[in-house]
Amino acid sequence: MTATLFLVTVALFFSHFLCVSHGFFFSDPLRCRHSSACRSSQGDNEQSTTSIKVGIIGAGSIAFGTASLMASLGHDPMLWSPGTGTKELIQKAQSSDAPTITSEMQATGSLQLMEQALTASEATIVSKIQSTGALSQEFDVRIAHSARDLVRSNDNILVVALPVNCHKNVMDEFVPDIIEWMKEHKQLMRIIISSHASLGAVYLMQRLRSEWLSGSSATLSAFDDNIRITCWGTTVITARKTSGTSVNVLTVRKAVDYCTVPIELEQDTNDVLQTLFGPRFKYRDGGLLAISLSNLNPQNHLAIVLGNMSRMDPPPPPPPLNDMPVADVIVEPWYQGKCITPKVGRLMEALDLERINIAKELNIDVRTIYEHFSWSFHVPLETPLGKDEKSGQDGETMRPLSVSEMNQQMHYYKKNDVLGPTDPESRYVIEDVPYGLVLTVILGRLLNCPASLHESGIHILSAMYGRDFLVENVLLQGLGLIDDDGLNVEAYSMQEWKEMARLGYFRE
Repeated sequence: MTATLFLVTVALFFSHFLCVSHGFFFSDPLRCRHSSACRSSQGDNEQSTTSIKVGIIGAGSIAFGTASLMASLGHDPMLWSPGTGTKELIQKAQSSDAPTITSEMQATGSLQLMEQALTASEATIVSKIQSTGALSQEFDVRIAHSARDLVRSNDNILVVALPVNCHKNVMDEFVPDIIEWMKEHKQLMRIIISSHASLGAVYLMQRLRSEWLSGSSATLSAFDDNIRITCWGTTVITARKTSGTSVNVLTVRKAVDYCTVPIELEQDTNDVLQTLFGPRFKYRDGGLLAISLSNLNPQNHLAIVLGNMSRMDPPPPPPPLNDMPVADVIVEPWYQGKCITPKVGRLMEALDLERINIAKELNIDVRTIYEHFSWSFHVPLETPLGKDEKSGQDGETMRPLSVSEMNQQMHYYKKNDVLGPTDPESRYVIEDVPYGLVLTVILGRLLNCPASLHESGIHILSAMYGRDFLVENVLLQGLGLIDDDGLNVEAYSMQEWKEMARLGYFRE
């Protein structure tokens, strides 16, 4: 045996030993796996007595921030990126229990090469993420080399933390791995969608059911007993990814709306969510219809984009004039909350009223835009009407704050305002318009309660971008709600919609 081969053998032995000793191969979801490597300075988060391994599908700002929250509570997150989102984390993973990261892997971020290294070493790559802001800590994060590895390396819980316009392709990729695991283990699988939009849970449930029935004599009753899909109305944190290995968590939301399908089997969901993410979840009656109308970000972003497009889309340098040098074009940063002026705020309130009216037609209670900003960014709902003339103190009479005023408080007092987009290809448009607004338009048409401002905004931005955002949503295409003729509002009856909200799928 050469000296090189001897050293490789010793390294592989110790990497395998370290993984076992740290509990990375345990499958019992109640087994404690406290990580001494998680050094959090966040005193408000009480760690769970049970460390749970959770797989996160995604490697963007929300995935990083969600992993930080779970780590602060004593849990053990694992990331899988369908692209190269974990490339820099792989490069950073130089600990003794990780396989050697070759120069070829560093150059390409190749998932195939990564899988070959993992297979050869039988080790899980463990890297570190630096989290700042509302969650200040450096924590360990495991990196999965495939969807199958993510499903099999965690405690029956997966979190989908991807842009919604990526949901269909990624769901199609990991559905076979989930069904393979469910049939093999005959145990409950929980999937959390952070956050839910465009009936992504319905598309996922119908794909899972179809895969479950393929190539076997399995019954759907056995499937229904062992699947729970939990949908959030918004993300549990707001965050910005500051590098490939770091994230700035802007806020941890005080309240997040959720539902679980099938509804009849959701009783213990709140306990699970509270264990993983802390006590901040509010169950919404109305199932998936309620949650579909609880994601306010797309409508808010529509107003922000329409009011600030020139800040997002700076003009290119003009053609040269005579012998003058080419002009420099400077993209100026701008604060989003500060630029929600009274008129932009009024448009946001009018958009919200359309959503509220649709919810009322369905007899569903949803949060208001004012509750959204208060619960998400920790600003009050009301302010004193004036000063008491005698004492000079704030009077007891209160008045509600407007959306613009709440955002100005975020900017000037709470200091948790965020920079607005400076790229016309921002997710505020490319993701939120087709995937966040179109379903509201469909529901409005179906209920004869039109979302005219939503639909007008879609048409205006379609004209600006030279594309038809109304029909781009591949999730709704997959459910038959968009076809070659446009929106297929009559695809399902209102009774079928209500059954879907409870079951998580449209009956065939």
